[in-house]
Amino acid sequence: MGRGTEQLIKKKIKSVSSTMHITRAMEMVATAKLNKLQRMVKNFYDYEKNFSDVFARVVGAASDFNSPLIYKKEPKKTLLVVFTGDMGLCGSYNNDVIDYSYKFADKLGEKFAGFYVIGSRAKSRMSFDKRKIRYSVVNAYGTPSYDDAQSFANELVDIYLSKEDVDSIKIVQGYSKNPLVQLVKVEDFLPIKPIKNSNNSTSVYDYEPQPSELLNEILPQYLGTRMFRIMLEARVAEQNARQNAMRNATENAKELVKDLTLKYNKARQAYITQEIIEVTNGSEALKDA
Repeated sequence: MGRGTEQLIKKKIKSVSSTMHITRAMEMVATAKLNKLQRMVKNFYDYEKNFSDVFARVVGAASDFNSPLIYKKEPKKTLLVVFTGDMGLCGSYNNDVIDYSYKFADKLGEKFAGFYVIGSRAKSRMSFDKRKIRYSVVNAYGTPSYDDAQSFANELVDIYLSKEDVDSIKIVQGYSKNPLVQLVKVEDFLPIKPIKNSNNSTSVYDYEPQPSELLNEILPQYLGTRMFRIMLEARVAEQNARQNAMRNATENAKELVKDLTLKYNKARQAYITQEIIEVTNGSEALKDA
C-alpha cells in the first residue's frame, strides 16, 4: 500500500511539473507579444495626439462643415462594440469585459440597439446567454494593424449611416491601468463629439484646400487612428492579463510540486520505517524461536 501511495504522488508531481512547463512557456509568449504591443503603443500615442490636435483645429476652422458623423443631438439607439480575445487563459479579463457590457446595455435600456462582438469569447458566451448579437467577428487579428483598424472603422461608419435603428456607436474595451490591473471602459466612437484642441497656440492658419474640404479627407483617417489605438489598448490589456495569469499559475504549480514532494518524502520515509520495523520484528521472532 505504501508503494502504491508513493507511485500515485509521483505521477501527480510529474503531471503538475508538465503543466508548469506549459504555463511558463505561455507566460514567455505573452511577454514577447506584450513587449511588441507596448512598443507599438508608445510610438503611436504621440501620433494620435498630434493628429487629434490637427483634426480639432480644422473642425474649429470649418464653420460651414456639415456631416452626419458629427454630433448634433442626443442619440436614440446605441450599438455596443465589445472587444474580447479569441483565446482564454487570461484570468477573468474576457468575462470582466462581457459583464461590463451587459451592465452598460441594461443601463441604456430602450436605447440599446444590440452588440457587435469582436472575439470568440464574447460570441460564445453572449450566444449562450441569448444576448442580442447583431454582428460578430472571430479570429479577426492577432497583432493589430492600421489597415485592419481603418477597415473596421469604415465598416462601423457604413453601419451608422445605413441603419435607421443605429444613431450611436460606443466601444467597450479593456485597458491597462498598470501591468497588474486591467479595467474596462466605454468610449464614444460615433457620432464624433466636439474635440478640444490641446494645443494652446493662438496662431491663425491658412488652409489649402478649404477646411470643410480638408475634413472630408481626414475624417476617415481620424476614425481609423482612433480605432487602431483602441485595438492596441485592448490587446495590451489582454496580454497583460494572460501574462499575469500564467505567472500565477506557474507559481501555484511550483508550490504544489513542493507540497507533493514533501508528501512523497514523508510517504517514502514511512514505508522505509515500516519495512525496518517488520524486519526487526521478524528478527526478534526468530530469536525467540
